[in-house]
Amino acid sequence: MGLVWSRELDTTRGLEATPLVQDGILYTTGSWSVVYAIDARTGDLLWTYDPKVPRARAYFICCDVVNRGAALYRGRVYVGTLDGRLIALDAKTGMPIWSVMTAQGEKAYSISGYPRIAKGMVLIGNAGSEYGVRGYVSAYRWDTGEMIWRTYTVPGDPSAGYESKAMEEAAKTWSGEWWKTGGGGTVWEGIVYDPNLDLVYFGTGNATAWYRVASG
Repeated sequence: MGLVWSRELDTTRGLEATPLVQDGILYTTGSWSVVYAIDARTGDLLWTYDPKVPRARAYFICCDVVNRGAALYRGRVYVGTLDGRLIALDAKTGMPIWSVMTAQGEKAYSISGYPRIAKGMVLIGNAGSEYGVRGYVSAYRWDTGEMIWRTYTVPGDPSAGYESKAMEEAAKTWSGEWWKTGGGGTVWEGIVYDPNLDLVYFGTGNATAWYRVASG
């Protein structure tokens, strides 16, 4: 066993994606959510897609402008971007098919994790707990990008009502006016689907108020 080929990508920032290979093409992502399609046999670059994330977004990224990978499904490549978009690309050409904004309003949401596919849905979380956002996981139709459902990880403003019984019960364990700083609990990675039980499992990041409580 020995090195067959190597290729430098057009970035000096971090590379954290796990490459995917399908039909002789290797798909990977780089910094600033750029997607690369490479001939798996020769290492030749087939196409690149740059979502052109505004560089000012780096101000709201805690841990470098990395992307942890893409997802493949039915001839499409799905990728989340640092400015909160979920994009579907044609796997052969790299041309965008649809793009949706998963983030809410002007808050400092970002996406660094890779999407998951389950039952024709594209699942994606978000990052940004350090910047006053509220965590959630969303599911979108694979073909159109229409949102099917969204589940929150922490309770929101009690005066606006709760999205579920779980959020109502969770709110009883929180104190102060946590919703004013978002609450945190973002799902920036670690989503798993169990087809036997038809359940989605995920972990959450830090609560937004954790530092304020710890330091008084």
